[in-house]
Amino acid sequence: MDDGQGDLFLSKEKQLLSWCKQKRIFSKAEVISFGTKNYYLRADRTIRDFVRQGLVRKISKEECIRRNLKGKMAWYELVSV
Repeated sequence: MDDGQGDLFLSKEKQLLSWCKQKRIFSKAEVISFGTKNYYLRADRTIRDFVRQGLVRKISKEECIRRNLKGKMAWYELVSV
């Protein structure tokens, strides 16, 4: 499916990681929206877990300005999988 839901048998965490792979760069608001659409209320916390695991990195405010990423919420980038 194109909306990020994917295989119903995948765990919510794996669905979120797959969505991250598709998006590459995404905001906290997009993560929350994904979580709401997929009944995954801890999606934001899982992203922070991915940051601690080194799968995703939080983009600094200075880099957000350079990349012209809008909004005051956090932005993330997929690092490796």
